[in-house]
Amino acid sequence: MTISLLFNLLLLGLVVGMLVRHIPDRGHREERPRLAQDIDTETRRAMFGLMRESYRESRTERDARNAVRAQLADALKADPFDAEAVRAAFADLRAAEGSVHAATHKAMIARLEALPPEQRRAMADMLARGPERDRRNRRNSRPPKD
Repeated sequence: MTISLLFNLLLLGLVVGMLVRHIPDRGHREERPRLAQDIDTETRRAMFGLMRESYRESRTERDARNAVRAQLADALKADPFDAEAVRAAFADLRAAEGSVHAATHKAMIARLEALPPEQRRAMADMLARGPERDRRNRRNSRPPKD
């Protein structure tokens, strides 16, 4: 899997997790209410539908990106190693990932435009919050002091 696919899956998981998570943050319960409690079922369904359909509409671009990934894998496996070929394959992968993101965003914008204002506001609020981090999340914790 490449970084782009992982990023897309992470984003989808983040949004889903934010929508269905019911465990309040310890010590922050009053200052930051849970998203699942903030929005109604209809709005949640609209958000999931928007993400699902936007993902589906980027199928052609995702297939093209997969072909570029295969080319990168071939370049990495080559013996002797050809740094210029790998460099070019990475550049092609960046371009392909940009195409996937552009197609997904284009589809999302078309669907966001059709949402009622209160559902767009709920989506904006969700995106503005970003990932909710827990102090126990070691990946984002600061390194220990000497």
